[in-house]
Amino acid sequence: MLTGEILRLSAARHPDRVALICDDRRIGYRELDVSTNRFANAVLGLGLSKGDTIAIMCRNLPEYVMVHFGNARAGTILVNTAPAYAPGELVEILGRTQCRLIVIEEIFQEKLASVIDDLPSLDHVVVIGNPERDGWVAFRDFLDRADASPPSVTLSDTDAYAMTFTGGTTGMPKGAVVSHASRYVSCWTTALEHEVSPGDVVGLLTPFYHAMGSVVWMPTAMLMGATAVIQTGWDPASFTESVARHGISNTLMVPVQLSQVLSDEHFDADRLASLRVVGCGGAISPPNLVHEIAEKMPWARFVNHYGQSETGPVCTLRPDDPREKADTIGRPATGVELSLRDADGNEVPDGETGEIVVRGPFLMDGYFENPEETALYFRDGDGWGWTGDLAIRDEDGFLTLVGRSKDMIVSGGINIYPREVEIALEKHPLIRDCTVFGIPDEKWGEALCAYVVADGELDENAVIAHCTEQLARFKRPKVIRFLDAIPKTPAGKVQKPLLREEFLRESEIKPG
Repeated sequence: MLTGEILRLSAARHPDRVALICDDRRIGYRELDVSTNRFANAVLGLGLSKGDTIAIMCRNLPEYVMVHFGNARAGTILVNTAPAYAPGELVEILGRTQCRLIVIEEIFQEKLASVIDDLPSLDHVVVIGNPERDGWVAFRDFLDRADASPPSVTLSDTDAYAMTFTGGTTGMPKGAVVSHASRYVSCWTTALEHEVSPGDVVGLLTPFYHAMGSVVWMPTAMLMGATAVIQTGWDPASFTESVARHGISNTLMVPVQLSQVLSDEHFDADRLASLRVVGCGGAISPPNLVHEIAEKMPWARFVNHYGQSETGPVCTLRPDDPREKADTIGRPATGVELSLRDADGNEVPDGETGEIVVRGPFLMDGYFENPEETALYFRDGDGWGWTGDLAIRDEDGFLTLVGRSKDMIVSGGINIYPREVEIALEKHPLIRDCTVFGIPDEKWGEALCAYVVADGELDENAVIAHCTEQLARFKRPKVIRFLDAIPKTPAGKVQKPLLREEFLRESEIKPG
């Protein structure tokens, strides 16, 4: 199944049903389908063709949905970029993928303008809002001048249609490229596991630039023909208002969002009464959060969701699973073949730690122009993807995550790899050595701590200012400490576990 067909078929079934609600905007399935065709034809009219890359930098808005499905119909490959990217990161991503067009929200124009001269392949800029530079085109005009009929492009469901960037073991972000078929499978898995139905009013809260938002949750709502309520910004009060106003019945959020809803001083269970299913993903939900939603919203069916940009849903803790399993990530999701392996590729028995490896039609094609990392992910050559996450399986088949083999940090549901932050720090002329690791954080789950060795006078404010230029806000260290030297093994490997233990002990923080 082609991604563009997901929307077309729902529009054929329910042409007059409201597809999207965003603030006071209501867009029906027929209108959304036509706008999607217009976007695809507008892209093709510029001379772009199947396999070319285009990008989007935008908050959650209806236009993002139009671009997502329109890109799929044009046969181009959509590069999802985070609005929080620093200018340098934007140049890295757009330059490496050779994007020829970008759709950018009006409020981010200045960021793009500051680096546009460093992006020679970027021929076209389409602005959601009012363009501030000559030659840049307003999104509404871009669509209005294009044909509304379905584009004539020959596509296969094995063709790539999107990529989202995730951290790399080398410190450079990797673009996980997915096909139409892989994400169609993930949408059906999500619909089954999260009990999404055509009659649902689905809350779209997670960022569309994240794989969980744009290539799993949002298209699942469109696949089922549900009405989707888009929340552009986030705060628990506005979410509660949106639930009460629109009757949201099914939603997916990261654990920090659910925690904020439940702990909000104005928490009102009656205004959340329409929520039939509440899902969490992007990070592991702590057991106390699972118990808290059961106590405060006992009518809601809770689904805990574990997956990756490379995989889509892998495991789910389902509403009917025993409550004593609340500290697990559940069991393999529908259609997921899963194994726990040791470093030599041997399956480990229940009760022992192994890396989660999965196989199935939901897996990514590979990392964009990165054969080394792709080969590492599919290292045994038999279709198994090695996730890098370590887990233990109990006798009932429930998995508990015990570590991340690649030192990944999950902050507010976003994956951060320390080496990427270390590379940014090392660009400072006075920083001789550094290391970054995760520490517990009450609000975000984890935060970043950086230990720095400086040559000369350097203070915390200077390091923060440097990080502001180099990194998105969510990647910036919360804690910065200065050392004379960073302890390492004889082989030169930084002893991060030792540093983290010492930090937690000195700070009197319990390990997370």
